[in-house]
Amino acid sequence: MSMELTATQRAKGEASAGLIQHELEKARKKGDVSEKRIATALEHLGCGKQHGVYVGNGFYSVHTGDVCVSGHVTEKELTIQIHGAYAEPQPGTGPCVENRGGH
Repeated sequence: MSMELTATQRAKGEASAGLIQHELEKARKKGDVSEKRIATALEHLGCGKQHGVYVGNGFYSVHTGDVCVSGHVTEKELTIQIHGAYAEPQPGTGPCVENRGGH
C-alpha cells in the first residue's frame, strides 16, 4: 500500500515529474536507456541515493521528499506515475518500489 497524497503533494509531484520526464526523454530520444544513463539523467537533476533513487530493468523511481515519481523507460516509450511512498517497500530499493514479497 502506498501513502495517500494530498492535493499539495500531488501538485509538487507533478512539477517534479515534469522535470524528470524532460530529462529522461532526452536520454530516450538519443537511444540510450541503459541503467547508467538513466541514473546519470536523474543525478543531473540532483537526485541520488539520498532521494531513494532506484534504477533497474527499465524501471526508475525517485522519492522527492513529498511523493514518489516512478515509471519505465525503454527505447519505445517513457511512462511516469506519481504516488505516495510504500509503507513496506522492496528492501534495498528506496521507498518508491512496491514490495513484491509476501508475509
